[in-house]
Amino acid sequence: MLQLLYDCIVEQHDLRLVVLAAFVCLFACFTAVNLLADAQVSSGKRRDLWHAAAATVFGVGVWTTHFIAELAYRPGIPIGYDITLTLLSIAVAVVLSWIGIAIVLRLGVRYLGGAVVGFAVGAMHYTGIAALRAPADLIWDPVMLAISVGTGAAMAAAAMEVLSPRPSLGNRSAATGLLVLAIVGLHFTGMAALTLRLDPAIDMPREVIAPELLAIAVAAGTALIITLGLACSFVDNRLAQRAIEENERLQRRVEERTTELRQLQGELVRSERLSALGQLTATIAHELRNPLSAIGNTVYALRQQTEEQGFDLSRPLDRIERSIKRCERIIFDLTDFTQMRPIETAPVAINAWLGALLDQPRFATGIRLERLFSSPDAFVAIDTERMQRAIGNLLENAEHAMSEPLPGNRPPRISVITRPQSDRLEIIIEDNGPGIAADVLPKVFEPLFSTKSFGTGLGLPMVKQIIEQHGGTVAIASSAAAGTRVTLRLPTAQAREMPAPAKELAA
Repeated sequence: MLQLLYDCIVEQHDLRLVVLAAFVCLFACFTAVNLLADAQVSSGKRRDLWHAAAATVFGVGVWTTHFIAELAYRPGIPIGYDITLTLLSIAVAVVLSWIGIAIVLRLGVRYLGGAVVGFAVGAMHYTGIAALRAPADLIWDPVMLAISVGTGAAMAAAAMEVLSPRPSLGNRSAATGLLVLAIVGLHFTGMAALTLRLDPAIDMPREVIAPELLAIAVAAGTALIITLGLACSFVDNRLAQRAIEENERLQRRVEERTTELRQLQGELVRSERLSALGQLTATIAHELRNPLSAIGNTVYALRQQTEEQGFDLSRPLDRIERSIKRCERIIFDLTDFTQMRPIETAPVAINAWLGALLDQPRFATGIRLERLFSSPDAFVAIDTERMQRAIGNLLENAEHAMSEPLPGNRPPRISVITRPQSDRLEIIIEDNGPGIAADVLPKVFEPLFSTKSFGTGLGLPMVKQIIEQHGGTVAIASSAAAGTRVTLRLPTAQAREMPAPAKELAA
């Protein structure tokens, strides 16, 4: 049998065309395998598209391979091909290939679908051989014929089994190789099963396709395979690129939504904490104000009685009164922060307002105050009472930061800067103190957080609350070498707005 195959290939075929047929077969099978792999991971219309493309490429590829080999066939007598059967052979190849691939895709029975694809190759081959016309009798070897059909079916079934739902390049290459063996093995085994016995009594029909015309048809089939392969590759790459872009867009959207949810979660937690703190503060304020008032009245009565009797208790009584005021300040801060009363804004000339605020006696001796104002015509809509509270807290923090001698004996300095920034105005308060530790800086706006041995830890959180009520933002930067800089960014008032009378600065 092997000798018979060898003689058929070497002696009865043009080896150059045999090699060409092998290359066309390889390209068609690899393209069909990739289209089938794409169909396996697709759904809906996209899967139907890849299904039809794979069946068309494989069917036309099998047909083209067969008839290139037929052109290479040299039986030694003139031959032609029946037009109807030749056209029927390509239709048989495409339709049966479509059915076999449908069994793989829709039923998941790979070996059965592969066997049908192998039978498609055999049906196309023997339909094409039936189209052969020559002055000779066609004599078949039934054993070789059965071997050819069985070889095609077995190899194609193995190819479908190898082609897993998400195949790697190795799986695709193996499936391609098995399909090539199915086609080539079936073809040459089938051709070895055929013997043409010359019979001069048989006339050649006139309505046949000459080998030259068949060559043109084969070239068109090859061009169709290449065109479909390139087009499907382009579409697949384009779809893959769109999928990547969509995936990246979705990832960005998920990240954005995750960030938003985290912010909302933080705001919810903060609101719940403030609500609980507000309830607690209201209770504490109510419970403490009465005793503090009683203590204050008692101190006043003691002061009157000791003065009448000539006792000098002014210093301890002064300390008691300062402690009472400190407790009242703590209660006021807690109540003011947790209730977050609405603001009442009016446009003010910010430089003039800041200048008047800084003119009030405030700092201990030795601290130099710098005023670096720009944009003198800028107006900002503010609640002057609340904004005075915010600026006062920042100046107080800056003063406290420089209560100890500074490194390098540098003179203590506080700078208040204003400058325009697009449609906003920046108010910057910076000091040249020792700065804030890196592990503390992220926590400075948390309510009740403080590194001091005194105070409520509401100074900076209150500043942030007030500025955000005005539609602005707060940023803080600090280092041991340069000190601390707090930047307030507030939206400027419309130029056409006339400044309304501002509230008077608190003493």
